[in-house]
Amino acid sequence: MNRILYIVAGLIMVAGFHASGMLSAINLTHPIWRVNATLYGSLAGALLSALLFRVCAAKPRLGRWLGRLVTLVFVMILPATLISAKIFIDAEAYNAVAVNIWHKGSYGVFITFVPAFAALLAKLRIIGSPARG
Repeated sequence: MNRILYIVAGLIMVAGFHASGMLSAINLTHPIWRVNATLYGSLAGALLSALLFRVCAAKPRLGRWLGRLVTLVFVMILPATLISAKIFIDAEAYNAVAVNIWHKGSYGVFITFVPAFAALLAKLRIIGSPARG
């Protein structure tokens, strides 16, 4: 049950980012695909989180390795997305490569944020008792 709460906490964080306007302030997502990126990306991230928790239950070592891999991908994709957004916004002409990285990166940020945040909460045992995790 706690694992579901970790995933829900990640989804609430994404909803908070979206509702607060923080995503538009840092240009993480373009206004045209902002709703789609946050909705579909976070839902895909929730499914990935559930899959990772299932793998962790069956094979803990593999699950930890995959959790670290997802977190590493999040840490790599976030700056790449922000840099490509800056390049596209500052360009005088249409830059197809920058907008493509920005578009796909914005989805990737949310797909990897939810499992990385849920894994962090599970590691820190923020929700629930330490005896059951």
